[in-house]
Amino acid sequence: MTPDMGAILGAFTVPIDIPTDPMSTLWMFPLLLSISIVYKATKMRVLFARRFAKEVAVLFGTISVFMVFLGVVLILLVKLLTE
Repeated sequence: MTPDMGAILGAFTVPIDIPTDPMSTLWMFPLLLSISIVYKATKMRVLFARRFAKEVAVLFGTISVFMVFLGVVLILLVKLLTE
């Protein structure tokens, strides 16, 4: 095994520290955007740039609003059950 390969494999043994603060939830938006782009690219038969961008934006907005709404509902449910 080469030293470079050992360094690469060794990087997988140390977990990445991901904070659990509210700002870390903002990382969901780039993930949602990439999911929306890939999903629409595979589902549309013919890709026209303007229509594709519109459908990606609608899907991204729909999923984002639902995720934020669901997060607020879950936070309120936890507050209600723990008080």
